[in-house]
Amino acid sequence: MIEHSGDYPSPATVWRAILIYLAVCLAGVALVCSSAFAAPTLEEVATSPETFGICKAADVASTVYLLEHGWAVEGNPLVAWSMRIGGYMPLVLVSAGLYWALKHYEDEPGAPLATGVANVVTCSVAAHNLLLIP
Repeated sequence: MIEHSGDYPSPATVWRAILIYLAVCLAGVALVCSSAFAAPTLEEVATSPETFGICKAADVASTVYLLEHGWAVEGNPLVAWSMRIGGYMPLVLVSAGLYWALKHYEDEPGAPLATGVANVVTCSVAAHNLLLIP
């Protein structure tokens, strides 16, 4: 029988590792699915709905984790109100809807700018959440 010394990683370390692994996997899938398997440019990554999806997944997962452990409160009053009514389901559904809209309208004029702004906001929120995990 193997005896463990009790030196286990903290839950925060485990969650960060899982989220980083998930982001790398999703980025790999996005690269494989890109046209002609060409490496995307920085502009393509910054204006990609897939980038939004990766960052939004990290945002939702980290938000749920932080709220469940009592380490944070939701700062967006609209999101906080919707979660009081429907739990985490409104957060997930709105996130999925936003991803669908960005993906569905990605060929429209002005879509790259809108997607780029959404990516900056969402990735910043996800990074902020990850830094809050003790």
